[in-house]
Amino acid sequence: MRALRTVMSVAHHAKAKRVHVQTVKLADEVSRAKVYRTGETHYEAEIWAKGSKYGALHVNGRAAYAQNDGLHVTLHPDGKVTSWVGREKPKPKPVVKRVLVATPTLADGVTTAKVFRLTAGRYEADVYADGVRLDTLVANGRAAYGQNNGLHVALQPDGQVTSWVDDDPAPAS
Repeated sequence: MRALRTVMSVAHHAKAKRVHVQTVKLADEVSRAKVYRTGETHYEAEIWAKGSKYGALHVNGRAAYAQNDGLHVTLHPDGKVTSWVGREKPKPKPVVKRVLVATPTLADGVTTAKVFRLTAGRYEADVYADGVRLDTLVANGRAAYGQNNGLHVALQPDGQVTSWVDDDPAPAS
């Protein structure tokens, strides 16, 4: 019996004449709510932005709520629409700390590399000559390579650094 009433209610609602009541500018200054009366105590609101419908609310004696990208919309039982934009702060990105793990002297005997661990499988190496940073290599799951004036440097994803100069043969990997 209960299911039959629900079906009859839906059928009645579907046959109800839909009358436009108002169009309301929403709090985000872009969206609009087109409110329709669909029965004695039934209202619906279509939410539109930039010519496209992206939502709808239906009420039958109780308020209906919706939220999209921080825009909150309420359709009240009397057909009134209220809206506000949430002031939620975006979630902060995780802070990745650079932890110094090694400072090897490279193959030319003058240049050094400061190797930093960021996460598992992700290392960075700052290459210095005479106190001046020449390059930063980033190994993120795969080896990173750099070269300067005949000095070649390889940073592996496990943080190991190898280097060679043009006169020397390349190291076997």
